[in-house]
Amino acid sequence: MALSAPYAKILTIILTMLKIEEEPAVQFTPAKFTKNEFAAGFETPQPITLYYFQCSNSLVPTFNERLPIPEIIVGASPNLSTCPNTPEILSQRKIFSCSLCSKFYTRSSTLKVHMRKHTGEKPYACRICSKSFSEKGNLITHERMHTGEKPFVCPQCGNRFSTQGHLTDHMRRHSGDRPFVCKACEKSFMRSSTLKIHIRKHTGEKPFVCEFCSKAFSESGNLKTHRRTHTGERPYICKYPGCTKAFKTKGHLVDHMKTKQHQDY
Repeated sequence: MALSAPYAKILTIILTMLKIEEEPAVQFTPAKFTKNEFAAGFETPQPITLYYFQCSNSLVPTFNERLPIPEIIVGASPNLSTCPNTPEILSQRKIFSCSLCSKFYTRSSTLKVHMRKHTGEKPYACRICSKSFSEKGNLITHERMHTGEKPFVCPQCGNRFSTQGHLTDHMRRHSGDRPFVCKACEKSFMRSSTLKIHIRKHTGEKPFVCEFCSKAFSESGNLKTHRRTHTGERPYICKYPGCTKAFKTKGHLVDHMKTKQHQDY
């Protein structure tokens, strides 16, 4: 059965989602809108229903490799309950499509969270510092910075961490595992975020732009440091008795502490 272009695009994405539901399917640059602009200009995304059947000899596709796929019917009637070629039952699956950036999800709740990237909505506010977040899980992680809670414990050395992700990163230091490999130069990394930053060296991408002078950076941390040249902020303060110097970067503070008058501190 031949598929129209829109359905063919959807199908390509969905075949990678049959086993790993919440893996992002398409990379995109989010468009930002106010809540009022969003509500006025866009309808609530509606689910697309995908009907498909899998014959006995077909292999289910996985995320990491393309295997022979089952026959697919997109937009078929739910009244069609069996495969025309075999007596097997027709399966049904719904996907939820973002109308702004072509990302797809198999849960409406996940799409709802995703849409906040476009609206800028952050409904979860910290009770201590009022910083707000688009996801409840991010708020819970943030609040541990205030409480000092570190519920995730390394079984090898006893170090404690505030998130499961930080523990996973730490465990790779014990194992030496570096599962994230650059396809351009084969350099490997312990964290996917570090690989993402590294890839920008190959692509030249600089997505973090200074709102004061439009200078662009490949890392958000570099932008944060640069921004202090405009704001004058100096968050790193010397704690040596009688010294009131403050610095824009931690490295500058470390260099300052190595000076002769501070070496005994």
